[in-house]
Amino acid sequence: MKNFLIAFLVFLVWSFFGLWLYSWLQPDNEELPETTEVAIKNSEEGTNETKVDTPSEIKGTPLVIGNDSTEIVEAYKEEFISAPTTGLRAISETDDIIFFYPEGFIIRKNSQLVDVPSNLVDFKYKLNTYILEHPDTELHITSQYSPGENIESPNLGIKRGQVIKQLLVETGISSEKIVIKPFITQIAFSTEDTFRHSFSFTFKPLNNERIEALKKQIPETRVVYPEFSYQGILVNEDLLKLRQEVSDIIKENPNLHLEVVGHTDNVGNAIDNYTKGLEYARQLRWFLVNKSGIDRNKITAVSKGESEAIAGNGTEKGRNLNRRLEVKFYLDTDE
Repeated sequence: MKNFLIAFLVFLVWSFFGLWLYSWLQPDNEELPETTEVAIKNSEEGTNETKVDTPSEIKGTPLVIGNDSTEIVEAYKEEFISAPTTGLRAISETDDIIFFYPEGFIIRKNSQLVDVPSNLVDFKYKLNTYILEHPDTELHITSQYSPGENIESPNLGIKRGQVIKQLLVETGISSEKIVIKPFITQIAFSTEDTFRHSFSFTFKPLNNERIEALKKQIPETRVVYPEFSYQGILVNEDLLKLRQEVSDIIKENPNLHLEVVGHTDNVGNAIDNYTKGLEYARQLRWFLVNKSGIDRNKITAVSKGESEAIAGNGTEKGRNLNRRLEVKFYLDTDE
């Protein structure tokens, strides 16, 4: 029993010695850093939550939101408004460059006028030559205008495009093969309010469906009965209605051409009646040009005299019906 107690006492001594030695050899305890607990909810707790993807970092111009919303627009302007083209170029339907000039036509802010510098005048001949060699194409005119310009109807892009279109029509390109494409973009006008990079030309395959649809929209003819006198025609309600109607039609279809035809009865000889009909037609043309602002080159005055009567000349009623003016509408085309 004595030996057992001695052995047990020795065991305890060595145990305490071992524990002391172990604790002495260990480094001093440091404070553990604080950690953030992440709670993972079970499926029942998370059923009412909507999962979203983690957004990616957006690099680029920092967006500083101030008191004015225009600061947002300025910061991201380039993201939403494309830059204007440079120079003046024409692209074929196969994306080949037909010509390129470093600077283009001159436009002025809030004006529909377009200046063609002398070193660019041959652009129209190059376009005409190409379309003659490629008759199954049509020409699209891209005409840019700025959101900072005056609001007009039609817009300044269309009005400026019409100026260039008229030059091309006079050169020989068929009007129905020219399409104006206005395009709004941010334009940096010079200190003189001018800009030289707002036009470009692109050839596309000829759209016959568009041309046929355009033809169907064109009215065929209008007949009016003004008051006739020895001094000429007198303005009445019929002429006032015609003036408004023609003005509206031309605005919707600027590529139309008008033919004014004068008709008479058979009183007198045929030569005098032809002359009289032509005089009446010219007077109506003058009225439409000066009172409706229509380009004089878009109206032709002709006479049929007494040759196309629509009623018998044996009665006053029949003669009144034959004395008339007829306005015909045509596509301004070479075909």
